[in-house]
Amino acid sequence: MTEEQSAVLVTGASGGIGAATARLLLDRGHDVVAHHGRRREAVDALVSHAESMGRRCWPVQADLGEMSGVQHLVSEVDRLLVEHDSLPLKGLVNNAAKLLGPSFDAADPDDFDLYLAINARAPFFLTQQLSRRMTTGGSIVNVSSAGVHFSSPGDIVYAMSKAAVEALTRHAAEALAPRGIRINAVVPGFTDNGHPAFQDPAIRTYMAGFSVLDDVAAVEDVARAIGFLLSEDSRRTTGTLLDVSGGSTLGARPRTAGKVSLRSVVEEVAPLVPAPGASAQDEHVG
Repeated sequence: MTEEQSAVLVTGASGGIGAATARLLLDRGHDVVAHHGRRREAVDALVSHAESMGRRCWPVQADLGEMSGVQHLVSEVDRLLVEHDSLPLKGLVNNAAKLLGPSFDAADPDDFDLYLAINARAPFFLTQQLSRRMTTGGSIVNVSSAGVHFSSPGDIVYAMSKAAVEALTRHAAEALAPRGIRINAVVPGFTDNGHPAFQDPAIRTYMAGFSVLDDVAAVEDVARAIGFLLSEDSRRTTGTLLDVSGGSTLGARPRTAGKVSLRSVVEEVAPLVPAPGASAQDEHVG
């Protein structure tokens, strides 16, 4: 994707990886459609940043747990592109997600349906429909999770939903190639999205223990990987999973991993801090 005047849609842009990615793209000269769930005020900072640089950032609220929300987001992208001199859509970042939990024993059908709706169904139909609006050279980046690649019964439904995102990445690559559109995914591990839990030494140590680099990532680390996959620097790359987990998928894990979920660790160590993922659709922990 060249740094010509063009637009990129980033879902879940009100915080964490999504906000960092949107800011990076604005800095590189793109206009951004910034999807958000409930937290519009967080996207307003991106709008101000864009205006300070002579770029444009358009907030769009949509509930991606409902197909009506997905269709609303697609319609708003169409409207914005037409209203701004048929601006080309050059990129899509499927970042919005409902985060950790529920466990194998606690999950019910409603939980299962909601996780799959937000984390798998929405990326599929956004990819299907918005790829039709993309020009040759367009690029799609999905955000998966290292949690797909090791066992954690406490987060099984989340991991299943992200496994679907990886399947989408591989299978859609062949479907999109004749149109000159690439699709890839990043696979982050635990990523400090500003949640207070990351400031608790015990919780941060637990998270860092999954990485052979012995720390959690910054959101900018993942955003730069997304930026690479959106750019012309990766023009021969499609259907690929780019692991930015700090080696979390190599097998290094804390003693307690697999026996408990991250949610239970947060609740045990810091009972006054809500578990990461409480603000669904806006942030991505990893």
